[in-house]
Amino acid sequence: MKRLLGRSCLPLALLLGCGCSWSRFDDITENAPIVLLNRPEELANGFATSLATGTYEDPSSGETRVTLLVGGAPLVGGGAEFELGTADSPTLDATDRGHCLNADPPTPCYFSSSPVALTGTSSPGKERPLCFVDGAGTAAGDPGVVVRCYDEVEYALDVPADVAELLEFSINRAQPTQFRFGADHGAAPTLLATADEEDAVWFYPALDSKRRFVEIPYPAESRGRWPEVTDVTSAHPPNARNLTVARVGEARLLVVGIPDLSEVRLFLSPDGHAAPSYLGCLGGTPGFGRSFATGKLLADDPGDVLVIADESLVYVFSATELATLLPTTQTGCSLAALPPSALVTSFTCGSSKNLSGCAGSEFGAAVGVGDLDGDGDGEVVVGAPRMKVRDIDGAGALLIYDVEERADFDFLDILFMSSAEKDDQLGRAIALPDLGKRQIIAAGATGNGKTALFYCPSFLPGHLAGDRCN
Repeated sequence: MKRLLGRSCLPLALLLGCGCSWSRFDDITENAPIVLLNRPEELANGFATSLATGTYEDPSSGETRVTLLVGGAPLVGGGAEFELGTADSPTLDATDRGHCLNADPPTPCYFSSSPVALTGTSSPGKERPLCFVDGAGTAAGDPGVVVRCYDEVEYALDVPADVAELLEFSINRAQPTQFRFGADHGAAPTLLATADEEDAVWFYPALDSKRRFVEIPYPAESRGRWPEVTDVTSAHPPNARNLTVARVGEARLLVVGIPDLSEVRLFLSPDGHAAPSYLGCLGGTPGFGRSFATGKLLADDPGDVLVIADESLVYVFSATELATLLPTTQTGCSLAALPPSALVTSFTCGSSKNLSGCAGSEFGAAVGVGDLDGDGDGEVVVGAPRMKVRDIDGAGALLIYDVEERADFDFLDILFMSSAEKDDQLGRAIALPDLGKRQIIAAGATGNGKTALFYCPSFLPGHLAGDRCN
């Protein structure tokens, strides 16, 4: 397939060379446009390795609450929640440190590298407006996938039999295994799950209180089992699986990537409940599927986009178009033979006088989709955690792209921290908290354990700019 690239990197150089105010990047002055959250003592190890966010209406007060879960090192750490508010005055200290922190036997909890938020979901006994899927272990006396809700109620989701045996072994021998997750955005989300040491992938249809799950067989093997994950003690085990879910009306596109094999397998559940059909495999370029994001981007597309990164490019696909693929038994992976409008665009890293080192920047290590300027369509945020910023090696940066038309894009902005230190690695994790009128950017500078909130991209319209942007 012909690579569809947008405009060149020239707008980036012009943007940073023509009258930009450094105050946009400042995280030192009072009421700065960038806010650094305070790291809890319990999360000294790997703080900001992962981020997840949810916005909900608190049943007790009726207030809208915006919550950010910041995760520490998987398996050995945990997570903490921060209340961000709906304006520009977040709570700098954690409000809930109960996410797999201090969870000792007989109630162990092994935190995931990919926790997710579940908005408007069913849990045992009642509907709850926001819960987070933390990892695996024991909750309320039951083993399984551990979920912790806004009111600090925890429960466990059942897992497939082979996975349950693995989890029991992990708990009894105190040898944790990595569980990974993906979910769509919005109410009643579908949760996709896998466990590194078990060759299985499964999903929970709309997370009803019965905690049902549906297993998804691997289409390329007669046994239907997923490729074995090896060297699970590694931070990035070979054949580890990345997961996400995209919405297309009532349907759910279930996405499973194995970047070591450069493959992204697509499955479609017509209503988010029924067993999915296999639609085929995207891939072929090195590292394809190493990070994902989904969300609303195009005004003329009723469904989500699916953003996929490989080792050098970020691709934007229309989930609506991908969902039109017919079920298949073909197991090869490529970017050919897609519906005409399935690939919306793609883009690469850009550099300027203040930023350099694209080749080693890990452009696309994390990606996100959100409406940062409140105009009704979205932007794509790309992390480049190894980018050299103002002569600081590995400081990291965030690049923002607008995709309003297919086969094209505009480079909008690049963000970094004025207090950056060597190997901060800003952009290793990304979340886009929803403040109601617009979304902001939360980014992990995992190398030195920092979480930064960015409130003031250069393209933010004046009527949405709060005190921090003046």
